[in-house]
Amino acid sequence: MPWLNTLLITYALLNIGLGIDGFASKGSVISLIAGCAAGVLMIGTVILTKTRPRIGRIGSLVIGLAMMGQFLPKFIKTGVWLPAGILTVASAIVVIALVLGHLMGMMARKNATPTAE
Repeated sequence: MPWLNTLLITYALLNIGLGIDGFASKGSVISLIAGCAAGVLMIGTVILTKTRPRIGRIGSLVIGLAMMGQFLPKFIKTGVWLPAGILTVASAIVVIALVLGHLMGMMARKNATPTAE
């Protein structure tokens, strides 16, 4: 699903960009490390889907859920959109897209498999 790979790469670049922004604006080394690590890992999972699609997508889902778990409580507590709100919404979109992609794949597989009568 090329649209899903495009979304995941965009999400990875957003993580990297916000990590760099956190370092540039607040001097937060942890933001730089965590944002870049999450982004690079997400790019890695997209590459992995070419040879091991299930493992790659599960890895993408784990990263998306981890980022949402990190930023949703901060967003609820502070109400600040940058970076907590943006990453909460982006992570939710990624998780929903991965679940929809999984369901679409299951439906396509089911429709392609002839049923015995």
